[in-house]
Amino acid sequence: MALLLAVLPFMPSCGQFEIIVGPEPDIELKLEVPNAGLGKAAGSQFAYVSANADWEITVDYQGDAQGWISLSPSSGTSCEAQGILFKWDANTAEDLRTARLVLICDGAEAAVTVNQAGTSEIKSDPVPGWLELPATDDENLYFITHEMTVGAYSGRSYSIYYDADNLISRWVAYPLNKGLISSGSRTNAWGLDPKIPADKQPVLFSGFRNASDGRRYDRGHQLPSADRLQKEANEATFYGTNMTPQLSELNQRCWASLESAVRSWSYSFDTLYVVTGADVRGARDYCTDNYGKKVTIPTGYYKVLLGYKKGGQFAGMASTGGYTGIAFYFDHKSYTDSRETIMGQAMSIDELEDDLEIDFFVNLPDKIGAVFAAKVESTVDSWWYN
Repeated sequence: MALLLAVLPFMPSCGQFEIIVGPEPDIELKLEVPNAGLGKAAGSQFAYVSANADWEITVDYQGDAQGWISLSPSSGTSCEAQGILFKWDANTAEDLRTARLVLICDGAEAAVTVNQAGTSEIKSDPVPGWLELPATDDENLYFITHEMTVGAYSGRSYSIYYDADNLISRWVAYPLNKGLISSGSRTNAWGLDPKIPADKQPVLFSGFRNASDGRRYDRGHQLPSADRLQKEANEATFYGTNMTPQLSELNQRCWASLESAVRSWSYSFDTLYVVTGADVRGARDYCTDNYGKKVTIPTGYYKVLLGYKKGGQFAGMASTGGYTGIAFYFDHKSYTDSRETIMGQAMSIDELEDDLEIDFFVNLPDKIGAVFAAKVESTVDSWWYN
């Protein structure tokens, strides 16, 4: 018989769902966990099981912490949306802990991953000298970096400058090249950032809710999923700290086209250094996460690009050591989805720095000298418009 590989349709308000394998095509299986991101205090909630045969739930603990979850009942007979009392102990350790609830029925499995916050406060990572980084001189924000392994490469994937008051990253900075976007697929692995306590980040397994202005907002990636297509690296793009509430008509149209253009441009460089940011100046509206925490809706978005190609020469510019740059700013609204619209939002890096009062690519002068760095940041090369 054919293996059952499709995910069954589920209520969008619940946690993650995954059917792994079933030997019969008529297996019906569903595990619903309304809140998969747990606070550090002890608590409980009801999970729900639907199955058309005898079933059992097991708990697969990830890491050293064991036995902190209890389920009652943990097994049963054929049922539809049976309530299961899901209880968890307080987490007194500093670090987030994770477990996987696995529902087994007649050889098929459905699973939900749950995360529980630890007691630790947010701790900034040391700030390295990477070229993609803007200034990190705001004492109210936290610098956090995430690593990846792709082929023979093991090192940084992306960095965030996190605003715990607004529950968004003010910017996400990362290197991009064709080796990171040439294979793999989107994982949709919505999850929690392991470097930030769950109560200090948005929990977004089922998307943003209750916008104060009544509009619809997507979970808008700052580092796009398609920019990291190796499995583990892609999963990390689905952390809530990489998301902002972004209007669907911007996220799915003009902004998506800009993201696609950035990937296309990256093929012309050895490395394209990217900063994607959210502007909260004048922000008044908010959405709520799956726990009801308020997440600020940005008033605008920007991308800043620094391309490098060894020995590269770009039309209309004196030699700058193979570097060229451009910046974009979009108000948080709908735009006509066209190349003309995108390039109409282009400006020099200096212009965007003056507007936002952010110093981008702070390590570039040390790399190529202050004079060449000033040329790169003050000029939009005609190459970008070709």
